Amino acid sequence: MKMSARIARFVIAGVASVGAAGAVMVAAAPASAASPEAATSTVTPAARTTGIQVEAVRSATPVMVSDLVGTESVGITSTLYCAVRDNTFGCQQGTPGDGLVVARLYYGTSYGGSQVVVFNPAYQVGCTGGTGDNEGGANLGAATNQISSVHTYNSCDVKLFDGDNATGTATAWLDQASSLGSMNDRANSFKIS
Repeated sequence: MKMSARIARFVIAGVASVGAAGAVMVAAAPASAASPEAATSTVTPAARTTGIQVEAVRSATPVMVSDLVGTESVGITSTLYCAVRDNTFGCQQGTPGDGLVVARLYYGTSYGGSQVVVFNPAYQVGCTGGTGDNEGGANLGAATNQISSVHTYNSCDVKLFDGDNATGTATAWLDQASSLGSMNDRANSFKIS
């Protein structure tokens, strides 16, 4: 598999950002990327031809990482992956093709530019209701001071912080935000609930 220079820079930057806080971002295609039909199985045939994105699909079916393959918006230039697990901090071991998507963090406003796909390899259903629990989080590593919009999935919420280790000024718990206002390009870490 040939890797573009832009993705290679993200891989190198992500590996270089590994530190005590466990910020690791991996740029790789999900394991099911070889099967475009499987990746779009939650989208109707008519939707595939009209270019409807995952964000527009509403169903009771959980959104898997593999569902994002082939449904990326035209504005997505590169993708980083971060696996989170309950009651942990830092990107964990996990294959991007496994588990549920909990959030996508975008470099640009209105869900464009590069993205960080946050997923939980252990989840089959999604996050629990409410925001009082700890469903993982991490420092952003290579994506520090880059995030300008977010979208969550599977009943999850995300909170962004301008300091490492979920410290400093924070956003409210977000479900979907096409712009982060004063927090645009300021996030250093996030938490999922």
